Amino acid sequence: MRQRLRTLRKENLATAGAGPYLIRVHASDRSTEDKKPRFLIQIIPGTRTGSEPEPTSTTIEETAGPLLVRTSFEQPDEWARLLQALEQGSEHYASITVIDNRTYTGFTAEQIQARIGRDDEGWPDSTLLLIADERALASAEFPLLAVNNLPDDDDDPFRITLAAAGSFLVNMELGNTGFGDWGHGVDNDGVYRKEHY
Repeated sequence: MRQRLRTLRKENLATAGAGPYLIRVHASDRSTEDKKPRFLIQIIPGTRTGSEPEPTSTTIEETAGPLLVRTSFEQPDEWARLLQALEQGSEHYASITVIDNRTYTGFTAEQIQARIGRDDEGWPDSTLLLIADERALASAEFPLLAVNNLPDDDDDPFRITLAAAGSFLVNMELGNTGFGDWGHGVDNDGVYRKEHY
């Protein structure tokens, strides 16, 4: 038992993240009038098995406006830099609702679209979707995947750098441009980089 206890890895619960944990409580002695009980509490990270759970709700978020959904959780430092850039960047980023939930790890655009709420007439709460996936977080440009969520619209998704996303958002919200206008302006690698349309 002692050897096993020595090999248990330590975890900082403030940064360990979500997941299963095994909690063991050992009482060293019983309480008496002049002695308080002592306890040893072990919190041991468990191993998740099976597929990632699906969201319990049919809607990803009951909110209007553009959504930024994180689907990759292997690059926490890069994600933190992306959020910092949002906070310190264009005022047009203020309309974005950020969804940072491990439930959506590895989700495709179609899976996320299926979780966006709709009104009685089938109109989505959010018509514009930005996805921070593994590729987006692997580059200093943060080439987010832009997805048109308008009903009956067949525009192909494309990638747009975070620096260009501010102009993209404001022009889309004002109706100055269509989604396809931006998709036609991508570079050879499929990324839109112009900061002003």
